[in-house]
Amino acid sequence: MRGTGESVIQMSTPQESSTVHAVAAQPAFSFLTTAYRTADTLPRTIRSVLDQTRTDWELVIVDNGFDDEIAAVVEPYLADPRIRFVRQENAGAAGGTMAAASRATGRYLVPLNSDDAVTPEFCARTGDLLDDDPGIAAVTTDAFQFIDPGERVMTNSYLKDAGIRSVPDPEKPVRLEDVIDGPSPYYTAAIRREMWDALGGLHSDTPLVDDLDFWLRALVAGYDVRMLAQRLGRFRMQSGSVSRPDEPERIEQFEGQRERALTKAAATSEDPEVLAALDRVLRRLRYGQAIRRARLAFRRGDIDDARTHAARAWAQRRTVRVAAIKAGLTLSPRLLGAVHPLKQRLYDRLDTVRKLGLRRG
Repeated sequence: MRGTGESVIQMSTPQESSTVHAVAAQPAFSFLTTAYRTADTLPRTIRSVLDQTRTDWELVIVDNGFDDEIAAVVEPYLADPRIRFVRQENAGAAGGTMAAASRATGRYLVPLNSDDAVTPEFCARTGDLLDDDPGIAAVTTDAFQFIDPGERVMTNSYLKDAGIRSVPDPEKPVRLEDVIDGPSPYYTAAIRREMWDALGGLHSDTPLVDDLDFWLRALVAGYDVRMLAQRLGRFRMQSGSVSRPDEPERIEQFEGQRERALTKAAATSEDPEVLAALDRVLRRLRYGQAIRRARLAFRRGDIDDARTHAARAWAQRRTVRVAAIKAGLTLSPRLLGAVHPLKQRLYDRLDTVRKLGLRRG
């Protein structure tokens, strides 16, 4: 359906035919938004696109699951011929984004989650780079972080919260080692259609980190990706966290796929800086895994297993924290058991203060 000039595709049921309206010109930007149980936040996402200072865009919204509440939210906006609506069975977040991409007609594709947003200058700023230099394949940015209710803006940006030390020079391509040893570039970016198609979009054998995998594959393939320091995205954070029984398993799956994606990308290079970056990040990753596994083993009363994981953490990074854990597990597990809940509550409170540190205005 790509390139047909369609403006609105609205499917009320799998059996109904689509409604199509024509548009006069091909847009530069195609925002790709998949919606699943986000009827409360989707209007904000749509309005952020409508507020763009550059107007040559289209927005393709995929109702990922035939949700009538989503359809009711989108319907008033369909009067704008730049907004199109697709309904399909739930194909997951990546599947919804890929469905939007298959119907998009713009030169630059912009994945945009239905609980996130963009600032009014997003298209203008990223478009300046892409329009001026056909050799640039994608432009990513930084993003404000906010929490609901109230869209309260947090102190740190997406990149700063992820621990980036310095934003790459926008005049130079992002390097593979920058992404391996740093945060994944922000998901909402302007991506040339040619690069998206050549890479197969978000198709990935590591679906839990498909955005990271996409950027790694792009850099391995030699594409010129630029990063702007400006906060042109708005990234919604969860306000607090609730522990769930399946959380450790989900974390293990996520980290396993992240390690696989990073290792696969680095394996294509003989650059010492790339290999050194991989070694650093794997040491950090395995250190954190060992600490978490030691804590879980201790909680279930398996002191021997906790000691084993503490020793593995020590092998990765010889920190004061691990030394204290090893000593406690060896000398007085009972005392460590009494101290741990108090320390954990303190960590939880400090983490809550950090996450809720809001920027005035």
